[in-house]
Amino acid sequence: MIPNLPPALKNILIIMILGAMAQTALPNIGIDPYQWYLYYPDSSNFRIWQLVTHIFCHGGFSHILFNAIALFSFGMVVEYRLGTMRFLKLFFISGLGAVLLHFSWIGYQVFSQAGTFFPNYAAGQDFVQYPPMLGASGALYGVMTAFAVLYPEERMIFLFIPYPIKAKFLVPGIIAIDVIFGFLDLESDNIAHFAHIGGALLGFIVVKFWQRKNTYV
Repeated sequence: MIPNLPPALKNILIIMILGAMAQTALPNIGIDPYQWYLYYPDSSNFRIWQLVTHIFCHGGFSHILFNAIALFSFGMVVEYRLGTMRFLKLFFISGLGAVLLHFSWIGYQVFSQAGTFFPNYAAGQDFVQYPPMLGASGALYGVMTAFAVLYPEERMIFLFIPYPIKAKFLVPGIIAIDVIFGFLDLESDNIAHFAHIGGALLGFIVVKFWQRKNTYV
């Protein structure tokens, strides 16, 4: 199956698997892969390369399994439609959109409490601890949204729902769930819902732009 995958999707999946393997193996030799995860810029743990590396790290087996299956399901069709280079642009632009909205949400919360977006920088010390973000979900949501734009009438089965749902209803429904839980901001919820929304938003904008310009086959 892997040799039949389009090249961009195949290599993204391979890097995701290698990243998960490294996350498991490196701590056994005393190396913590935390510098690959994405931290809010106010954290002393923030590094510029995290904008990319966090996409290929995951929070456990179920996390990478779900993302890999979903990316395989949507990504193969989308890459064949857009082409390899445009698919890569879609994937990473969506990932950037996820980061921007995630950071915006954290910045809003921090500003509402501290009166500044960067309290650690202002104080010269890390008295605010920021949890990292990791995973390809934001980029995946951009690919999912692109699929819904390109194939709105395609019927799909989702998880335990026993009947197929059109993509134009399924994908917005999934995003709506993220919007609800994002604003609920439950303490027990460690999912970066606004990253999902940001990835979907940028994916939608990019594909609609290409659609309007007729720059994809």
